[in-house]
Amino acid sequence: MIAEFVALSVGFKVIVECKRYTRPVEREKIVVLADKVRSLGAHKGILISTSGFQSGATEYARQHGIALLQIFDKYVMHAQASSNLQTDPILLEFIKQSPKFYAYQCDLNDFPDKKIYPSKTMVLEIKKKISK
Repeated sequence: MIAEFVALSVGFKVIVECKRYTRPVEREKIVVLADKVRSLGAHKGILISTSGFQSGATEYARQHGIALLQIFDKYVMHAQASSNLQTDPILLEFIKQSPKFYAYQCDLNDFPDKKIYPSKTMVLEIKKKISK
């Protein structure tokens, strides 16, 4: 997908690819995306995965300015982080009100280290809504 937008009177072109694999994304897919970014004159490339990235892929992405994002199902995220998921009614309501998927930016070790979706503002709005 190519996203084109204007910010501060300047046009930007971003190429976004999504991969739903059972294994981590290989370096080759990042190489192909970086080539598309160059050949189409895009300003940025973003690859979104449901299965993470191999170490060679993350290193190549860093060297070539490709952003890597990993998507997680909200139930998986909360089950991993909570020992009392089944019994905490507030946590269950928070999960119910949350978006279906969470997106994290990955570091060079393929560790999802920065949550980018839902935003902090969205999380605060959900917390306010369920605390009423």
